[in-house]
Order: sequence, then structure tokens, then C-alpha cells
Amino acid sequence: MTARKHFVVWSGIAALLVAAYFAYDWRFWVRHFQSPPDERIIYDFDWYTPKVRIGEGAGRDIPVVSDAAHTIDPAALAHVVDYARDLDSYAFIVARNGTIEAEYYKEGFGPDSLFDSQSMHKGLLSLAFGLAVDRGAIPDLDAPAATYLPEWQNDGRAKITIRQLLANTSGLAEPEFAERPWSGAYRLFIADDPDGTALSVPLERSPGETFRFNHVNAQVLHAVLTRATKQSYPDLLKSYLWPQVGNGAAQVRLDVPGGQTRAVCCFQTTARSWLRIAQLILDHGRAGDTQVISERWVTEMTAPGAVNPKFGFNLYLGQPEPRRAGSAGGRVQPTRASEPFAAADVRYFEGRGGQRTMWIPSQNLAIIRIGKINFAWDDAKVINPLIAALKN
Repeated sequence: MTARKHFVVWSGIAALLVAAYFAYDWRFWVRHFQSPPDERIIYDFDWYTPKVRIGEGAGRDIPVVSDAAHTIDPAALAHVVDYARDLDSYAFIVARNGTIEAEYYKEGFGPDSLFDSQSMHKGLLSLAFGLAVDRGAIPDLDAPAATYLPEWQNDGRAKITIRQLLANTSGLAEPEFAERPWSGAYRLFIADDPDGTALSVPLERSPGETFRFNHVNAQVLHAVLTRATKQSYPDLLKSYLWPQVGNGAAQVRLDVPGGQTRAVCCFQTTARSWLRIAQLILDHGRAGDTQVISERWVTEMTAPGAVNPKFGFNLYLGQPEPRRAGSAGGRVQPTRASEPFAAADVRYFEGRGGQRTMWIPSQNLAIIRIGKINFAWDDAKVINPLIAALKN
């Protein structure tokens, strides 16, 4: 066979192998090339399939304060709304005692608009664990996660507890995040089998010794939760949480039809849905007359961690550090606060670029911000003016 024929044959084989690879992982490639830039990622998610609905409709009404009944000075409310508007927020809500005191939507959006939550979803995942604990499906957070994960039973990961995964002290390695096909962390967001990807990540440090916010922990928790409860994540939320809270339209991403939920991000719902979640926590797990999640779980979930006292179960407590610990590949995510918070008991779910569900138990105050990814967002510029303006 001539050199030319060899070249043609081997070129053909290479082309077939490349075509087979693309065909095998075709959903990843479709999502990779269709994914919108950060400028649109919070509201542009029709490109991604499949998704499954968690709820429908507008949800339970939330009372809105009358002009004469504000418990926060209207001038301060106008000030923080202006700040939210200036930082290109799409939705911004301030509520106190379960009543909306201020509500703003950018033109083109409204109370029924769905938005992507980014990592705020991880806080919802922690609430879902409360459902499992309350029902006895997960009787002990200090049990090894490997109790439910045979993939981990024969190596150092067998020592990682469920509590350490929730507290982000598992010691698991953090894959580099880059929007490239070979990035392990990126594949958690758009490739098939995110559970399998997360469960393949090796141990890097001794469990329980070091805090590191790591997307892998959340997806491993999804595997633990679904195996322990023998329910899919959407079914668990639909059965025990979402309608009980009074929430309406919402959806999650799956890897394949009927497959695994992406727990690392990408829960899509309204700003008012997040407000009802914040109020659920402020009301110690109750929604109206229904004890949706036990008060014991709310207390445990929001307690300071043993390693990082500013972090509970996928939520932040009190004054944040100036910057999050950097992740592999230099993907540092700032947590902005220009001055100490005026309340010691601030709690919040954080999503990338200023997505926030915040609540302050001592003041029965909740704040929701959803908007364009903007790392200049400064929580103190909202929290402190509001606390200073409380009337009673």
C-alpha cells in the first residue's frame, strides 16, 4: 500500500473515531455551543434540554404593604432599590414580617418571570436533605456518605461524612473550571451523568479539616439524597416542599430525559419563590399552618460550621470574607461587603455574580436580589441602610 493510501485509510479511521466521539457525547456538544454568555445566562435558558417542571402558576399570594403601614422608612427602600437598579438587577424584593415592602423588576421582567439561581440552588438542596432527615431516610449526618455510595467504599473517600459534604469540608479535589470540553467541573454543568462525574473525583485532603466551596460536593449530595430516599430530586421537592411552601412555576435541568438533576446550579424559578423559601426559614420551617421542615433541621442547617463558622449547610452566615477561597484554575468568586453588617445574624444563599436570598431572623427581614452577573454587588449597601431605617 502506498503512503498516499495509508494516509487516506488512517484519515478515514480518525474521522470515524471523531464522529463516534461527538455522537456519543452529542448533548454535551449541543449545550457547549448553544450556552449563552454571562450577560444572558440568568434569564436565557431555553437553549438547555431536557428540563423538568417542579411547579406551575404564580404561587401563593404574598401580601404587599400599604403606603401607611411600612415598617421600613420608604426613603431607605427607594435608596436600596436604586442601588439594585444601578447594578442591573432583574428582580429585587425587600420583605418584613412576611409582607413585601419594596419590589422592583427591570423592564421586560415581572413577578412571573423565571430566573436561573446559579449556586443558590445548593441552599435548596440542603433544605431537601432536611426533608430526608425528617422522614428517617437519612438517620445520621455523621454517617459515611459511602453508606449510600458503593463507589467510595474501598478508598479514602469512605471516611467522608454527609455532614462534611453539606459543610464543604469533604476534602475532595476541586476540578478546574473552564468552558472547555476537558474541564471536569464544566462537565458537571452540561455533560451527561453529573453524579458519575462527581463520584469519580478523588480525595485531596483529609476530610473534615479544610473548608473549600466545591461544586463537586453538591452533586455528590444529590447522589446520596436520591439513593437514600429512592426518589428523584424533582419528585422529592414536588412531594414535600414546593407546593407546601406555596410556590409555583419552577424547573430543574436533567442530564437526559428522566435522568439526574444538576444540583450544582441552574434551578429556575421566580424571585417570589425564593422569598417564600426565605420566609420558611424565618418561620422555623413553617409555611402558614404547615410544618414543612422541622425546626430542628432549620437550626442545624443555619448553625456555624465547625471548620468555617461563617458557613452552614450550603449557606453563608454573618459578615463574609472579602473574597471566597479561589477555586482550581483561578476562578475566584468575590463575596463583597464594604463594611461590617449592622446585624450579626445575616444568613444567605449565594449565587454567582450577586444572586442572593438573604434573611435576618432578628428583624424578620428577607431580601432577594437576582440580576446580571456582577461581582461588584455589595451586600452591605443593601443590608445596612435597611436595618438603619427600621421603624420598629
